[in-house]
Amino acid sequence: MWKLWSRRLMFICCIIVAVLVITILHEITSHETGNFPLNEQAQPTAFKANNAFRNILQYFQPDIKCKDSLLAADPSFSVIYNRGRRSVFLGEDIIFTIVLYNGYGNPKDTGGDHLRARLFNHSLGAYTPGSIEDHANGTYTVTFPSLWIGNAEIEVEVLYTHEIIGTAIRLRKTWDFSDVFAIFVDNNYTEITTCGPDYKTVHRYSKTSKVCHFAYWNTSQQWFCGRPANNMLCKHWTSITRFLENYTKGISQCEEKLSRIDGQTNIPSNITLKILPRKMDDAFEGTNISCLNYNNTKLWFQDKPSGYFYNNKWIIAHCKGIEHLDGECLRNKTMLFWGDSTLYQWYVYFKKKLLIDSYSVCKSSIGTHGWLNPETCTFHKLNLTMCFKGHNIPVSSFTKKGLYDMFKIISFEEFIKSYSNSRNEVLLVLNLYVHLQQYDYSHFAANMLEIKRSLERIFKTKTNVKVFFKLPHTYRRWKDKEWKLRQNDYIGFIFTHIMRKTFNGLYDKITVLDQKDATIAKRSFDIHPPEIIVRGMVFQFLSYVCKSDSNKI
Repeated sequence: MWKLWSRRLMFICCIIVAVLVITILHEITSHETGNFPLNEQAQPTAFKANNAFRNILQYFQPDIKCKDSLLAADPSFSVIYNRGRRSVFLGEDIIFTIVLYNGYGNPKDTGGDHLRARLFNHSLGAYTPGSIEDHANGTYTVTFPSLWIGNAEIEVEVLYTHEIIGTAIRLRKTWDFSDVFAIFVDNNYTEITTCGPDYKTVHRYSKTSKVCHFAYWNTSQQWFCGRPANNMLCKHWTSITRFLENYTKGISQCEEKLSRIDGQTNIPSNITLKILPRKMDDAFEGTNISCLNYNNTKLWFQDKPSGYFYNNKWIIAHCKGIEHLDGECLRNKTMLFWGDSTLYQWYVYFKKKLLIDSYSVCKSSIGTHGWLNPETCTFHKLNLTMCFKGHNIPVSSFTKKGLYDMFKIISFEEFIKSYSNSRNEVLLVLNLYVHLQQYDYSHFAANMLEIKRSLERIFKTKTNVKVFFKLPHTYRRWKDKEWKLRQNDYIGFIFTHIMRKTFNGLYDKITVLDQKDATIAKRSFDIHPPEIIVRGMVFQFLSYVCKSDSNKI
């Protein structure tokens, strides 16, 4: 009997050892897999709309293709009414009524068109976005705060008709990622395979049943690529390519025409208002509450613009922010940036302003600099560490030596934990948007859910971590064909609603930074805003970290 049990015990031990060996080999051999066991729970699940989310999608019927482009809102026929006022006092609301007309010159009786509005005075460097209320009958109310003394011009544009928004949503829900590819190179061999977050799609388009599973360091979203043949391995991955030639395939003539209307989006207006002083101020001071003491949970649901430009400097509307970059307030801190090239602009700005002596050192773990390369800067005089890491796959098209090594260095959660073991306060800034905006919003929702789970685990064990989320900013790519469908920044508003739903329960632990108001106010077109806007974004972030009476560097 004992011999029988000994044999069974030895057999079980052998099985355990074999499993451990296989697991280790799986990690060592580049996470290559053949017939990958599909984990249904790990796949991006459809984001089910709740009541708040339905509000933003209520007008859009993505399954119905538009047939007559002249039935869409036409800014050239539309009208702005200023309710008879030509002057207001500083601090008063300025209210306009917008009536949209279609291409036939008839008033619209439905809502859902995306308008943007701003009040400005170029000579004062003064710009503020407006709040827009959709009355669901073709009319809109635009409200501005009066924030400076002097003249103010109004600009209202119909940027996306509800037909175009519906089309953009449909394309993202139906696109199967068949135009995303990985390029593998080994000596003289090159092979291109299909990639995507859905295993079944990659399996269907690949020449082989085997796939490379890049999920280990990409924990916030599954990502698969067909495994190359010719004895090449997953580690020979060198490039990501996105052709997107079929992205708009099958759209109607109406949708194609509306997507290519690159002309005037502004509603005609020659309205100039005069803002009169109520006291001897150059600009409206607003609140005296320090942003450092502000209730940050309110930032998740702001119904008014978060700020404005005056003298070309961004001023936060709801609290008193800092005016200068203060190195002293960053003493004994660690700043971690995890995001795309727009967040890398923040990192570069900090480097330029803080690299003031020979005691500051920046090193990249790959050897070269840029948003695709993890980099760490140490500012010894301040005991300040600053690190940037590009977010997970998917990313835009690029070719890079050591691409595989770059993505396998460290996972999102490991990245945070590796820097949070010191006594320093950790300021974590996250940004995920541009590279996911062409995909179905369920993939973004899946990313947010995984990030939330990681943060919840970190909050349980790390008390020195403060988290900030850079919300999507606006931009437009005039040079892109059918840009209103491919580069529709309205998707950022949908993503913001998804984040509000996902991070419910963590509002008090995560500070969201609304970035769209700055880019709308300045009408910024580039995905990468100019430095004047980047400065405003950085100072908005620092205002929740530093005292408002900080010393200037």
